[in-house]
Amino acid sequence: MNEINKNKKIKSLIKSVLIAIISFSVLLGGCNFLLGTLLWSTWEYKVRDFDTYKSDFQTIADLAYREFSKGQMKDDYINVHENPDGTVNLKYENVNTEDFVEVTMSPKEKKSLEKIEAKAFHHGDMEYLYLIRVYENQVEFEIANGRYSLVHRRDGHKPKYVNTPDTKRHFKLKKISAHWYHAWPVED
Repeated sequence: MNEINKNKKIKSLIKSVLIAIISFSVLLGGCNFLLGTLLWSTWEYKVRDFDTYKSDFQTIADLAYREFSKGQMKDDYINVHENPDGTVNLKYENVNTEDFVEVTMSPKEKKSLEKIEAKAFHHGDMEYLYLIRVYENQVEFEIANGRYSLVHRRDGHKPKYVNTPDTKRHFKLKKISAHWYHAWPVED
């Protein structure tokens, strides 16, 4: 009888230890995911002080929609190119000639673009403004490493895709004002 009780106690102890180990592992993994994903890495690339540059972003979003509406863009993006003298220009590939066309900008548009490029984004680890994706109702200011986009939705609806019209790609969003979102693609 003593032997049976001893075996039951050992089995019970082993079960308790296994449950504790599994519970601790799940808890630790969940905390690591939450801290790593939600608190630190998710928004590390976001635009600095969006409210300060909101009108500049709106100016360039309007410019991107205007260029898109001409129907001359071969792809769904405009390249951002910073010159050695600090000026910035935009180019896209023409659908008919496949030549790169420089976007004509007003002085206000040039000033807004230069301000965005110089001050709104970080400039380490490929964190500078690299291209502007443009679709019928959406403009995305994407950084070079692809880990962040500032998204403008013309219709005000929440974006269904980011960095590609592929709706199966996962991403996280944070609404920052009417029509504007921080977006972070999530690796599967």
